[in-house]
Order: sequence, then structure tokens, then C-alpha cells
Amino acid sequence: MDGKTLEQIRDTLLNKWRKIEKNSVRDLDHQEDLSFAHAEIIDIAQSLEQVGRDTSLKEAERRDLLAIEKALAKMSVGNFGVCEECSEEIPAKRLLVIPEARLCAQCQAYEEKQAARTRFYGISAR
Repeated sequence: MDGKTLEQIRDTLLNKWRKIEKNSVRDLDHQEDLSFAHAEIIDIAQSLEQVGRDTSLKEAERRDLLAIEKALAKMSVGNFGVCEECSEEIPAKRLLVIPEARLCAQCQAYEEKQAARTRFYGISAR
């Protein structure tokens, strides 16, 4: 992978990281405004449901941040763009679309298939 492509992917990762961090700060400000005082039961239930959705989103953002940070760390040590499963080089086209990708498309498809089987059948194949 050439230096220009690597720099473009690095910039994309950093921009994604900044965007998630910015959203996290804004969401924290919003959560401080929540108040359960003088609320009826249905209002409390709706508020708790919203808190559950917000928590799920925060967890997804946390996973995204970790993936981005891991990709940036790989760049700094020089092993970015290598599939963690088969050790083949991940194509630059894939990394330009999904810069935090840790697997090549073939290994990613296999992992997703196995995860779906596990969810559906409750078994693990690997």
C-alpha cells in the first residue's frame, strides 16, 4: 500500500474518531438534563427505554472507538492492513471504505457466518 493511500486511511480513521468523541460529549450534556421528578409511571418507562437505547448506542460507539484506536496503533507499528485471521494483505479498496477493518472480506464473511450460526443454533464452530 502506498504512502498516500495509507495517509488517506489514517485521516479517515482520525475523522471518525473525532466525530464519535464529539457525539459522546454532546450526548453526555443531554443526559444531564433528564429528570425523573414529578413524572408519571409511563413517562418513567419511556425515559428508561430511551436510556436503554442510548446505552446500546454508547456501547456501539465504544466498540467503534476501540477498533479505530487499534487500527491507528497497527499503523504506528507497521502491521496495518494485514488480515488478523489469514495474514494476507487487506486490499486498499476495502480499507478506504472500512479503515478499521481487521479482516479481509473473505475472513470477515466467514466470521459473520459463524456468528449467525452461533446466534441461530447456539453452537460455536471455531
